[in-house]
Amino acid sequence: MECKGSAQVVKPDLIFFAGIEWSGQNTMPCHHLVAQLVKEYRVFYIDNFGALRDLTIHDAARCFDKLRGGLGAMPSRQEQRKVAGVEVWQPWVIPSPRTQFIKAINVSLLKRSLEALYQKYEIDRPIIWTRLATDLAWEVISSLDRRLLIYQSIDKFPEHPRIAESLRSRYYSSERKFNENADIVFASARGLAVEKMEYNSNTHFLPNGVSQGFGQSKSCQIEFLKSLKGPIVGFAGALGTATDVELLFSVAEGLPNVDFVFVGTVDRTVSISRLEALPNAHLIGVVDHSDLPEWLSGFDVGLMPYCINHFQDYTFPSKLAEYLSFDLSIVSTRLPELKPYAEVVALVNDVEEMIMAIQRAISDDDKTNCKLKEKRAEIVATLTWESIGRKALDEIKVSLYKNDQS
Repeated sequence: MECKGSAQVVKPDLIFFAGIEWSGQNTMPCHHLVAQLVKEYRVFYIDNFGALRDLTIHDAARCFDKLRGGLGAMPSRQEQRKVAGVEVWQPWVIPSPRTQFIKAINVSLLKRSLEALYQKYEIDRPIIWTRLATDLAWEVISSLDRRLLIYQSIDKFPEHPRIAESLRSRYYSSERKFNENADIVFASARGLAVEKMEYNSNTHFLPNGVSQGFGQSKSCQIEFLKSLKGPIVGFAGALGTATDVELLFSVAEGLPNVDFVFVGTVDRTVSISRLEALPNAHLIGVVDHSDLPEWLSGFDVGLMPYCINHFQDYTFPSKLAEYLSFDLSIVSTRLPELKPYAEVVALVNDVEEMIMAIQRAISDDDKTNCKLKEKRAEIVATLTWESIGRKALDEIKVSLYKNDQS
């Protein structure tokens, strides 16, 4: 990390409130975006500090890790090296959003932690980037000394299935404050961008993407995949509240000569027993992200079996860019965000349509369609993290210039 006052060029400071653990699952979008920001900024990643939703017994280990971090256990060298030049900072708060009394304590704790961060690294009027839009985050971030405030709207945040109904009105209120007061709003879906534009004219679509070169591994070396006899329809992602498990069961049952491979986490609060029992359904579990290209290279079809509901209407799946990187035929339920990509994604409404789309996708005609291959490559070029990062950096420069001129 570049030191203030040294002979080196000093980068401006940027503090990134992610709302998710740096070293946890499903953090690759944050890692890849930060990897672009760190090219021009000295980035401080504020690790997830909880106090967003009600906790369960399954959160006990994570809460203990946060307590250790807040009491001085710094991230390991390995974690700090994941993106060169990033300082991961773990504050500690009481992990509950329930009462105003607890919130007041948490505001004080978080402010003290950030004051220590500012002092330790001599941070001077940083850019504040937040994906977190709770009332706790607003009370703290709105009081911070800063040059610019960026709000990154991810999905339909207050309506996430794991957010309690009783908390949603609070989060809608605090999110609106971020929308209205941010210098820039980035939205992860086109529908979100349209919605946020009503409150902030400087709103931009900033989707999830994929790293350049992600699809370079074109030959499958996974022995398990090579051992399967039928065509392989794969899904890389979380099997849980966002996925239509009943649809998957019916489709896999209706295509007994096709192997369905699921790579990723499994939410055991969702019943998957019938799917697991099918002989042509293979639940692999979590694999290291660095190994994911090997798995995707063995798929014949990429599947996006998301539930269709109000929350998912505002979801732009990162799977799109990953599947396109491997020139995969894609079959998906009819997510609104995928309509602009209907040329390279078969959008279906029900079991029968998905079965027919998969059968078409594994046909020789689809695999040899040169125009389709060219279109996939053209789209994925717009969805690389490098391209997305350049767009974000350019918008930041424009806003900084406008602020400096005013």
